[in-house]
Amino acid sequence: MNLFSLNSPFARGINKLVMMLYVGILWFLCSLPILTMGAATAALYEVLFQAVKDQEGYIARRFFQAFRGNLKQGLQLGIPLVLAQVVFAFDFFYYSLFWGEGYQVQTIVFAVLSLLVLTVFPFVFAAMAKFGNTASGHFRMAVTIMLRCPGWTAAVLAIQALTVFLIWFFVYFPALFIMGISGYLEAVIFDHVFQGLIDRGIIGVAEGAVLNSLGVNLTDIDELKE
Repeated sequence: MNLFSLNSPFARGINKLVMMLYVGILWFLCSLPILTMGAATAALYEVLFQAVKDQEGYIARRFFQAFRGNLKQGLQLGIPLVLAQVVFAFDFFYYSLFWGEGYQVQTIVFAVLSLLVLTVFPFVFAAMAKFGNTASGHFRMAVTIMLRCPGWTAAVLAIQALTVFLIWFFVYFPALFIMGISGYLEAVIFDHVFQGLIDRGIIGVAEGAVLNSLGVNLTDIDELKE
């Protein structure tokens, strides 16, 4: 097969990379108000879940439709999570300056709390992107999945931590691009985890949630995403 053919693995890989960079830029622009970061992250995952299945379509249209559709719940969950992360991260860095003066416990506590929020954040908005549910339902589902899948939770945390590290040390440049790449890796994980839990009957009618792409028709849900 011709390496530069539109259907070659090389060309498809380049197209996939460009898509990741593009959706990362959209995420960055929609996250600039900070408080809209939750809705932007849900939109990011919604586009990337389609990309995982090679169903990218019109990326910008899909992203902004998802952003508008998730804006209300994104604000309800995003604002407290973002504020909590800012407070915990600030306290961690503050107390770490006085590590040698007896503030080891405070430093460790706020480091753990910051990592906890960093882990919960992607699970919450991946669930929002994949399922129709209430805001509190998304949060409960995210925590439940984290506890049931500790190995995958650690993998997502590792990706999140690496992303934060790169953004922290290289400032704005990676934030424009790396979120698409790290988000895609996380979308692959979440797609696998969600599908596994659905196949095992752990996620279903009992949680009042429905998976977008399965075409499941449930009557006791608050929102059915297309």
